[in-house]
Amino acid sequence: MYTISNMLEDIRRKTTANNMIETYFVYRLIYFVNFGSKSEKHYVDTQYDGLRSALESIIRENLTTTNTVVIAAITVKKNREIVSLLSKAYKFSLEEYFRQLAGKSKNGSRKGNITYRRYAVR
Repeated sequence: MYTISNMLEDIRRKTTANNMIETYFVYRLIYFVNFGSKSEKHYVDTQYDGLRSALESIIRENLTTTNTVVIAAITVKKNREIVSLLSKAYKFSLEEYFRQLAGKSKNGSRKGNITYRRYAVR
């Protein structure tokens, strides 16, 4: 399961690799909201200091128990060229979150709760 901190670390690595000063650019966040077989594409522009809050609001406002949110790309324009700052797409789903709370792995077997080293009780 990915977190916003994972994405921000990925962005920091890419800005360093491209020798960029973070505060000089406008960031475009491209994301998809998936409902079963239907998908909607959206984007948001933000400054560096609003990056975390923009990502949080995208997830908070769009993620439900019946859909997923995929942050597909975060880009900036540098010297008239578009630079991608994510190494991969980040998928957010409540299904995986509830699976971890229940102490189950992806194949359905039970595993200990990471936080308390116990099995989850239903």
